[in-house]
Parts: sequence; C-alpha cells; structure tokens
Amino acid sequence: MKKRTRIVLWLLLGLLLVLGGGAYYAYHRWAKEPGFNLGEEQSAKWLYIYPDATWQAVVDSIEMRMDAPLAGDLRFLLEKRASEVVPPVGAYRIEYGLTTRAIYNRLVYGVQSPVQLTFNSARLPGTLWKRMSRHLLADSASIAEAMTDQKLLKELGVEDSTFAYRVLPNTYEVYWDITPRELMMRLEKEYQRFWNDERRVQAEVVGLTLDEVVNLAAIVQEESAKADEYPMIAGLYLNRLRIGMPLQADPTIKFALQDFGLRRILHRHLKVDSPYNTYLHAGLPPTPIRIPSISAIDGVLNAVDHNYIYMCARDDFSGYHAFAATYSEHMKNARKYARALDARNIK
Repeated sequence: MKKRTRIVLWLLLGLLLVLGGGAYYAYHRWAKEPGFNLGEEQSAKWLYIYPDATWQAVVDSIEMRMDAPLAGDLRFLLEKRASEVVPPVGAYRIEYGLTTRAIYNRLVYGVQSPVQLTFNSARLPGTLWKRMSRHLLADSASIAEAMTDQKLLKELGVEDSTFAYRVLPNTYEVYWDITPRELMMRLEKEYQRFWNDERRVQAEVVGLTLDEVVNLAAIVQEESAKADEYPMIAGLYLNRLRIGMPLQADPTIKFALQDFGLRRILHRHLKVDSPYNTYLHAGLPPTPIRIPSISAIDGVLNAVDHNYIYMCARDDFSGYHAFAATYSEHMKNARKYARALDARNIK
C-alpha cells in the first residue's frame, strides 16, 4: 500500500513538473521571447488596421510585412478574442524585440502610436489636403469638406473658406484615425497657440491684423526663396501699403493667371482682370495666394524698417533682390536684370 502511494505521489509530482514546465515555457514564449524580428537594422515597422478588418487579416499583415516567428501564438490568442472585440482601427508601431504579449495588448486594447503629420507650405489648399491624407486614414476629400464646412467655420469664427490659410506648415503628432473635424480643431488650437501675446503685439506694431499678416506673408514667400530676405521684402510692401501705393507684386499676377511657372511678367500679363491683380487693385488681395510658412509669417512680423519701395531680382541670379528707394534707381536695377534674362534667352 505504501509502495503504491509512493508511486502515485511520484507520478503526480512528475505531472506537476511537466505541467509547470509547459506553463513556464508558454509564459516565456508569450511574455519574454521577442515575437517579431525586424531585420538587421532593427528599425520599427508600422501596422495599420483599417475599418472592417478581421483579426485574421491583421495577423496575415504581420506575417507578410515582417519576420514573426511567434505569429501562430498571436493568431491563436486573437482568435479567442475575436467574438469579444473587433480589431481597433489605428496605427501601431512595432519595435524590435516586442513580445507576443506586448503586441497582443496593444492591438486588443487599441493602444495606438501617434504618427508624424508633416507638411510644408503649399500654394493651393488642395495640395495641402492631399499631403495631409498621405499620413492619415482620412482622404483628401473628407479633409477638404471639413475645412470648408461653413457651419464649423462659423463656430470657430473663421470667415468663408479661408481655414486652409490658417494652417501652419509644421510637424504634428496625431493619431492616424483622427477625424477631419478633430484634425481641424487641433490645427485651430495650434494656430491660436502660435499667435501668442508677443506675436500679436508684433502684428499691431506693423499695423496689420493677424489675417493680413498671413496674407502679406504669402506674397513675401512667393517673392523669394531666401528666408533671410523675408524681413526686407516685408518692409518694402509695408511701405507701399502705408503710402497707398499698389503692391504691384508679380506673384499675385501668377496667382491670378494660375500660371506659377511664369519666369517673366510681361505688360500683357498686368492687364488680367482679377481681384488678385495688385497692379490694378490697391491693398492686399482678397485671400492669401499661398499657405505661407512660419518663417514667412515671422518675416512680416519682424519686417525691417527702411525706405525702399522698389525691388528687382539681382542680375547674378543668386535669388536675392536689389532694393531701391527711387524709381530711377529701380529702373537701373531692372535694366540689368532684363539684360541678364536676354543673355540667357529666358522669355
């Protein structure tokens, strides 16, 4: 009897050891071993879960896009949750050495990683909307619809369809599945944060409203690719505004004609019938002619106080301008530049 009891006890102990070893092995695979190998560079990869995706499709995407030796474990665990929770839409960053448990928790509980929403200055709102959609789940059409929604614009106190010109080209951290309305609210908050007390005072000093600063900054940026020249150009246009002189800004002619590749503005171009023709109409154009960069806006706010009212591209094609306080001096500069254009056969 005692011998049988000992045998039973040994068998039970052996079974416990086997079960314990199995449990430890399963736990180690689940919580300790890296479930995803990202290659020699070990750079993180992104997993995007779209609406109506299934857990099977999610795991299939993982296996297709990266080496996932323990993907079978993840598939088994997720299939058990399939009846309880659907895959949360979002973007998930998978780093080197991430365990099965870690990715399981991220996916099941929807712990997204923010994406970098980066866009530069753009000439037209449509270009901006397309650039945004490249980083987000929302398409350009839905972004455009939100940013031109008259009811929403009224709630924000923004006139007409000018919201795109309030967007500050920058890099923002947002969630990939942010809605166009949420995005719009976020960008408006960034706009208000940008216009702090210091910048508002600077706008008052130069004698412009915030919208007028943006409007002028768009022209300034179109005039030059040299950001260090923005304050000089801004000072020139402010001088023209103060004395009631038409801005006579060539970039507004290009905008009116919707021909941004013009290298040489001719007299026939100056006759275009458009409110954006600043040769015919005094003051700023009805709206900005582009979405200006932060450096262009700050260039207007930090405009140089000088007496120049004329400028012309330098004949050395450096991208900088020659400034003049008198028309005769300006014509000398203009003739130099015209000769340089002719020499290069630029029409």
